[in-house]
Amino acid sequence: MASFQYEAMKISDRSRANGVISAASEKEARELLREQNLIPTKISIISSEGKGSGNKKNSLAAFIQNIFGVSAKDKIAFTRNMGMMVRAGIPVTEALMYYENFAANPKFRKMVGRVRQDILAGYTLSQALAKHKKVFDEVYVSVTKAGERSGELDQTMTRLTEMLTKAEQLKMKIISASIYPIIVVVILSLVLLVMFLLVLPTFADIYKQMNIPLPMITQVMMGISFALRSYWFVSFPLLGSVLFGIYKFLVSPVGKELVDRLVLKVPVLGDLVKHIQSSHFVSTLFIAFGAGLPITDALALSTETLTHTQIKAAFRQVNFQIQSGQRLALALANTGYVPDIVMLMISTGEESGDLEKMLEASYDYLEEEVNHRVGILTTMMEPAMLLVIGGVVGFVALSIYLPLFSIYDGLG
Repeated sequence: MASFQYEAMKISDRSRANGVISAASEKEARELLREQNLIPTKISIISSEGKGSGNKKNSLAAFIQNIFGVSAKDKIAFTRNMGMMVRAGIPVTEALMYYENFAANPKFRKMVGRVRQDILAGYTLSQALAKHKKVFDEVYVSVTKAGERSGELDQTMTRLTEMLTKAEQLKMKIISASIYPIIVVVILSLVLLVMFLLVLPTFADIYKQMNIPLPMITQVMMGISFALRSYWFVSFPLLGSVLFGIYKFLVSPVGKELVDRLVLKVPVLGDLVKHIQSSHFVSTLFIAFGAGLPITDALALSTETLTHTQIKAAFRQVNFQIQSGQRLALALANTGYVPDIVMLMISTGEESGDLEKMLEASYDYLEEEVNHRVGILTTMMEPAMLLVIGGVVGFVALSIYLPLFSIYDGLG
């Protein structure tokens, strides 16, 4: 059984009607509408439920979703469907009720039910969503509130859907680009572990029997190998503690600021981070400003979406400069992180009085640039990782065979 949203015309008075109907297929939905003296003009599926073994799969998926919570895909689907149903004239509470009944994620379904109950109790949609900050952040709630006030909630939801979809696509691209180096690091770690536990001890016994003097680099490697084999109950927990300590430092405010500063100095990667942060800023500014928020509020929301500490601090100054009378394009130029072409577009929008359109064009440009730079970084990743693997393995191999070279020199 599936749920379909429909737009139809009444046969009696030719007036328009819309709503949601449950049917096994689109054909059956059209037949049911005709039986109600309605001529369907548009039908689109909202959700569906499988049968038989499909229900078991859905149950397993629902169990997994209930553990991991609400995903970005759930949020995007909710926003898209809400915008579609509000645009069709369906009341918000009714739209929430249908979504509550047909959402696949049980945890999200319960949350939508609480949102609907809050609205029935007198809250607005934005106020009800604000109670679930882990799912709907400040930007989402504020933009929704602006859409309610302006009477353009459907358009606001559509824009939010586009922003969330593009943000999720970018996130997936970055994750995909990160998978290769992660796999390389894991494989390299396993190779080094095998060499330290199996290969080096064999050569250590050979060199000991031959009474060969070992270079310092070989002694260090042999010492590490001996510690890992003989005192593994101390070495491995100690190594784990060191790695955990490094992780805690990197996620701390001081460590994050240090890493952020270093990242900006890395070729290619630094420029990619600048474009990603600028894209987040401009996209949120476009959505918030287009929803009717004052420019200062839109700038404040846009700044909060940034994750890079140094860039975020620079963009915070933009709002202060705007409040003191500075033009937006010039204030963004003062940050040093916005591409010249984006500043030119925004300056043109300010002069022509069509800032919203220029913000959208800027966002499209930044999105294309980010995709292009992610592609470049991915292409450069493979040879860089090969160099790292070759360097590390070559260094360990050199430390093993260096004493043999000294024997050959003595024989010569």
